[in-house]
Amino acid sequence: MSYQDLGEILRKLNHIVDKNLLSSFEHYEDAATYRINSEIAVIFTTDFITPIVDDPFAFGQIAAANALSDIFAMGGKPLLALNIVCFPADRLDDLEEMIKGGCKKVIEAGAMLVGGHSIKDQEPKYGLAALGLVHPEKIRRNNNCQEGDRLILTKPLGTGIIATALKTAEITVSEAQETINWMIKLNSISNSILNLSINSMTDITGFGFLGHLSEMLQGSDVGADIEANKVPLIEKALELSHKDMIPGGSLLNQKIFSCGVEKMIEIDSAKEILLYDAQTSGGLLISVKKKDARQLLKLLIEEGFSKSSIVGSIRKIATSDKRIRLI
Repeated sequence: MSYQDLGEILRKLNHIVDKNLLSSFEHYEDAATYRINSEIAVIFTTDFITPIVDDPFAFGQIAAANALSDIFAMGGKPLLALNIVCFPADRLDDLEEMIKGGCKKVIEAGAMLVGGHSIKDQEPKYGLAALGLVHPEKIRRNNNCQEGDRLILTKPLGTGIIATALKTAEITVSEAQETINWMIKLNSISNSILNLSINSMTDITGFGFLGHLSEMLQGSDVGADIEANKVPLIEKALELSHKDMIPGGSLLNQKIFSCGVEKMIEIDSAKEILLYDAQTSGGLLISVKKKDARQLLKLLIEEGFSKSSIVGSIRKIATSDKRIRLI
């Protein structure tokens, strides 16, 4: 079941109207937000995944960073987290390491790990239910791109391909270490960045770069021009893509979202699929006013997002236009 399918079910069942509910599932937002008072809103989200690396400590870090990402994408700061654990009863040492890894990321994010729930399962799964805080007027929504904005991507694409190659032993952990480091890195950004003229923001996860960009543009009168050669890519992932090491989720993303994409340039198919690659703990996609784009990029690089790049811009579109153009 996709997130869109779940959203349709919830829309049919949920008839609650509450002016303090500031975001939910209507626009495929990254998390739910609820206003407590004029100064405080809470952000609530959850995510858990199956292992994509063998090292349980590293997996715990990746899963926690992935779950906390939704709070950062809404412009908030994490406060509390609960473990969600499915694990075999005969691998308790690995379980301890996994939770230690998750706890390390929660603490790094400035939050507290305060409990959780576990069940026995043959296939390990781990993640968090997380609560964050944000000022009600400073929520960064995923669907407020404005004409003239510049689009900035903070992490390189290709984690889905690398994870698939690890599972099939096509590459070694050493060869995948760059990718693992990017997945472990929190999407936490400073107030210096958040105080710039950011109009919209989301994180890149299972629907891939062009899938999540499509969600940002849906239902609006704007589209995006993406400079394909400026999109940061993991070099090893591009190499593997040329060998057809493509996960099924990435191919499905291309099938679903490519109908809204117009190619104005010739683009190698191995590079093109990376634009649809299903990411785990991917980067932020930020739509910011042109006047602040260079300053935002500079600050991102200073904060460790060394592969950040201005990858495109937002334009007005006619009804007949495809929302995304690769230029």
